[in-house]
Amino acid sequence: MPYSLSKWVLACLLGALVLFPASSALAQGGTGGAISTVRALTTSDFAFLLYKWDTGQKNWVQMNTTDQQFFFNRARCECDGDTTDWSGYFVIGIQAASTTSTTVAQLLAQNLLSSGRAAIFAGGNAVNCLDPNNVLAPTSCLNLIEPGNQAAGIEGGIAAVVNPTVWKSSPIPAAWLFNSTTQSVCTSAAACNSTANCGTAAPLTATIYIWVQTTALQTPDLSNLSFNVNLVGQVSTTPTDITVQGGNEALAVSWDWPIDLNPSANPTFMGTQVFCVRAADLQVFKTDTFGPAYMTSSGYKGICPNFTPASSSTGIFGLDPSYLCSGLLPSTSKSYRIEGLQNGINYGVGVAAIDKYKNASVISDVQYGMPIPTVDFYTEYKNDGGASQGGYCAAASGKRSPGLLALGGLVALGILWWRRRKGRGPGAGPLAVVLISSALASGQARAQAVYHDDSIIEDHATEAWKGTPREFAIEARFGLYTPAIDSEFSGTGVKPQSHIFGSQKRPMWQLEFDWEFLQAFGTLSLGGVVGYYKENALAPCAASILQTDPSQCDKSGRSGDNTSLRLIPLAALVIYRLDVAAQQWKIPLVPYGKVGLNYTIWTVNDGNGNVAYAGGGRGQGGTAGWQAAVGISLQLDFLDPSSARGFDADSGVNHTYAFFELDTIQSSGLGSSNKLHVGDNTWFAGLMFEF
Repeated sequence: MPYSLSKWVLACLLGALVLFPASSALAQGGTGGAISTVRALTTSDFAFLLYKWDTGQKNWVQMNTTDQQFFFNRARCECDGDTTDWSGYFVIGIQAASTTSTTVAQLLAQNLLSSGRAAIFAGGNAVNCLDPNNVLAPTSCLNLIEPGNQAAGIEGGIAAVVNPTVWKSSPIPAAWLFNSTTQSVCTSAAACNSTANCGTAAPLTATIYIWVQTTALQTPDLSNLSFNVNLVGQVSTTPTDITVQGGNEALAVSWDWPIDLNPSANPTFMGTQVFCVRAADLQVFKTDTFGPAYMTSSGYKGICPNFTPASSSTGIFGLDPSYLCSGLLPSTSKSYRIEGLQNGINYGVGVAAIDKYKNASVISDVQYGMPIPTVDFYTEYKNDGGASQGGYCAAASGKRSPGLLALGGLVALGILWWRRRKGRGPGAGPLAVVLISSALASGQARAQAVYHDDSIIEDHATEAWKGTPREFAIEARFGLYTPAIDSEFSGTGVKPQSHIFGSQKRPMWQLEFDWEFLQAFGTLSLGGVVGYYKENALAPCAASILQTDPSQCDKSGRSGDNTSLRLIPLAALVIYRLDVAAQQWKIPLVPYGKVGLNYTIWTVNDGNGNVAYAGGGRGQGGTAGWQAAVGISLQLDFLDPSSARGFDADSGVNHTYAFFELDTIQSSGLGSSNKLHVGDNTWFAGLMFEF
């Protein structure tokens, strides 16, 4: 008996010695017999992905960073329950790291569990759904596997999540997240489908928590396994002070924003779209004329057509895209012109703000207006008896238009300049340098130091500087201008120009290029000039409207239309500059005179921005003429001779002048009839660079 007992004890001891290393290796991760502790899970063991439904591919596709930021909007929230299209749903993906499955297997074996537990909750930032001591968690955290059942988890537990492929949840309605941010979360799928919270005005953050549990305790392995999503169901602002004014077959719409609000500075604001309705509820434009930049849940273009909204708003108030009257307008826009309407019909107009979540603001303020006949400047001119029919090469009394002489002169000047430049003129490089350097003044020239050459030293400051050869000059010119169109009606009391645009002068900008082909007693040059002038004004209402319905116009009888006159004057000139005293005795004043031919291209636009037509004529053409000028230039080199010398050596600008001149511009056709008179007696001032 003692012998048998001893053998039994010995066998037990040997068995224990054999089993101990194996069991130890299993518990400690199977490290070849080395005893170590199984590592704990960390946040780096899991990555979270979001997927959205691609209607075109009929498949779930992964969201990028921008998608995740702007996906959860009102339309998707309202689409809950419509499974004919999954646009209102999203899918959560969990991807385990390559070593996570081994770690989880070791933890489950250590705790004698087969699968563990995994669950997904959603709640507000103030509540940690994974805190077992948080008494608010059951009522503030929504179980995204089964709403109202806090014990529901992922089928297969944590073992299913750490498979080599990405684990994906069943489609989750976006509305569930909106309903998880309320004070008391929904307790069933039906309650979570409510769209009552889809229109939340303030951006909210929903936190999605992942429960990963490898023990039998009611405590997750990780308490900070979570990620956030943005929820925005309503645009934060709405356009205000909407006004509608009638134009010819058009409406001019303008709006404003609340005080201290700058929409363009808001990173989530995208722009505005204009809606309109004819009479009470008639669509104005053909469907799909304008595409919506926002999303709707139901109706035309809705992402879930089987959804029936709780609101009874339809048409323009329901943001139906069929009632759109504009595309997406920039965030800086505060006005828009709706064209293609019918005069004498009332139209309602509303404006909605659009954010980057593709939400549209409500339309609470619809203003009505009526398109009306208006009078653009060319129509006014023709109605007053103006003779110009437009055109660039019109004939008068069987003779060719003298305007061709001006154009021919400009072409000849260009050919002469090209041949001269091809022979020995400066290249394009110096010319570009001159144009750029003109804005930098003499300070930069000083910074570029003096022309360094062994033959020029500072001790010879009084030595005459002859400078680089003078061959060309460029003038940048500015003056105040008013075309003498009313002179055609002298003695009749009719003044269409003054009536439409007023009598004040407006800026004209010009650029002149001169070729100095003779330098003897002074400088003789051939010059070419190009300029730009434009004036705008509100077009008057037609007389019929002023008589029958003056309320459609403002107090001055103007409509919402804009009419404009644009001039592009061209000139070929002969210029003489008496610069002998400036060249020989450094007297900085240089008188000069100019004379030549001009040709002015003019265009009148109506309220739609198109060339105006009236009385069988076209509001676009050209007028030839002549012009002359006298002026005085002040050579600026004396202000800083050293900098002027450096500017010449580095950029080829021999002299810089400031000038003032008086001009008489007679652009009335050179004897031809039926020409728009666009000349003026005025002044110009500016800078000239001689090189």
